[in-house]
Amino acid sequence: MGFSQKVTEINFQAQFDRHGVVGCFILYDQQKEEFISHNASRCDSGYIPASTFKIPHSLIALEEGLVPDADQIIKWNGHVWPHQAWNQDQTLATAVKYSCVWVFSGFAEQLGTDKYYDYVRKFDYGNQDLTGPPSRFWLTGSFRMSAHQQIDFLRKFYFYELPVAKRSIDIVKEIIILEQTDSYTLSGKTGGSKINNTEYIMWLVGYVEKNHNVYFFVTNFTTTDYSAKSEARYALTRDILRELKLIE
Repeated sequence: MGFSQKVTEINFQAQFDRHGVVGCFILYDQQKEEFISHNASRCDSGYIPASTFKIPHSLIALEEGLVPDADQIIKWNGHVWPHQAWNQDQTLATAVKYSCVWVFSGFAEQLGTDKYYDYVRKFDYGNQDLTGPPSRFWLTGSFRMSAHQQIDFLRKFYFYELPVAKRSIDIVKEIIILEQTDSYTLSGKTGGSKINNTEYIMWLVGYVEKNHNVYFFVTNFTTTDYSAKSEARYALTRDILRELKLIE
């Protein structure tokens, strides 16, 4: 998908400083065909996609018939995880909401890496290098995705330009809604994973639908403390989207 070259740099350093992290933000205004970015050079840097891959992963699970819809029960095997919300039966909807790794690792074990290679090539997703643990390649390994590539994928997803059924996209669109008001709908997915011995990459990718327009956005930042900065993905992004008057 081609992009307009109109780019506006806006300094959102105050928002990043408020949360004590270093990162980038990029937004694409569909109607204006304009990018707004902060720390633009970083927006071209590739990082492990982590759980942002749950958007395409959910499409793949639906397309391959691993689940028929968002509500099919996926049985918990009783293994106790550190995240309490994972320790119960799931559905595709709850697995995305709680970023439940065991559900998606199970999908990967059923499908095998070759099937994922087929899809990431068809989706033109990231660097398409799935070298790593077969059931966790999106969390650790050679897979890389830049903020610009996230925007590209989200646009193709939103406008039904991926080689999957419209029904699959509609189901996933419903799953990733974070907030709905009378004036806007905010959708997205977080991600987070270790990138070296001390640092984590943290993501929030998504879009805002408002006034018959759609604004695609990506925030990423690095931190040495995953737990302490987990909520900053939402808070930081909301701070910026409020400054841009896209949400309240």
